Amino acid sequence: MTFDDFKTKTMKDQPVEKSNGQKAKGLQCLSSPWWCLAAVTLGILCLGSLVTIVLLGIQLSQVSDLLKQQQANLTHQEDILEGQSLAQRQTEEASKESQRELKEMIETLARKLDEKSKEQMELRHQNLNLQEALKRAANFSGLHPASNFPFQLPILDRTVSKETQLHMALGGRFSSGAPFV
Repeated sequence: MTFDDFKTKTMKDQPVEKSNGQKAKGLQCLSSPWWCLAAVTLGILCLGSLVTIVLLGIQLSQVSDLLKQQQANLTHQEDILEGQSLAQRQTEEASKESQRELKEMIETLARKLDEKSKEQMELRHQNLNLQEALKRAANFSGLHPASNFPFQLPILDRTVSKETQLHMALGGRFSSGAPFV
């Protein structure tokens, strides 16, 4: 299509004026002031709608950015809370472990204390037995009321001669060859 073809085609589309200066009936309704007012009104409405759509798009973009920031903040806070929760669980586990170790130590010390108490009670009992034995031995040792020898044992009274008793009192030993009374 050439420029000349385009020119002739647009000329054909133009309304033909009648000889008395009136336009053709097809374009007559467009020239009415009401139609012009309606077209301007619709144009303004379309332009207002276009501006509104652009403003709403900008607001949507801002809200979307804000939402992304909030989501990033929430994710960060969740990570912090998860870390704190993990640290708290580790602290609780360490505390439980320490409590278990302390409990074992207390039980061990209690067992050792019981063992020492039993040993001490045994030693006291032995001490009391020794004290009683010493008291009994004290009753049998020392000066005999019927003798002049200080270390004479009452068991040997009237069994061993005085010479053997003297010999034993001076540190000698009793032998089977010693004379009996």
